[in-house]
Amino acid sequence: MALHVHHLNKKFSISFYNLLQDFIPALIKQEQFTLGVINLIYTDNTEILELNQKYLGHDYHTDVISFTYDYNHGINGDVFISCDKAEENALEYHTSFDNELLRVTIHGILHLIGYEDSRPQEKEQMRRKEDHYLEYFKINFS
Repeated sequence: MALHVHHLNKKFSISFYNLLQDFIPALIKQEQFTLGVINLIYTDNTEILELNQKYLGHDYHTDVISFTYDYNHGINGDVFISCDKAEENALEYHTSFDNELLRVTIHGILHLIGYEDSRPQEKEQMRRKEDHYLEYFKINFS
């Protein structure tokens, strides 16, 4: 149906911005679902913290927050991604900003699809899925 990309954090550029319109629907199709309406919102640590506090009751920064909406017509939701936190992660994990930003984007989409990551086994599965999609689509920004 529709993928909308909102780039609110102008401090960072998103080099794969144009790729998202093909990449996200293909990922969803690989998972055997259909695209409904998804908003990808690239923002900053301040907004992510506010969302985390207000809606999830967590008082800390995170890299991605996904809100799933059940419209019975595909995968629907909002994915808020902190470019600031992705930059911090990239430094910590010794990878490029673009690679990390794409990884957290994939992570958010996987949450919309239904994958969880609160237990160690789920985290491991999520990481394998992230790695798979980074490799599958031959995207390497390192």
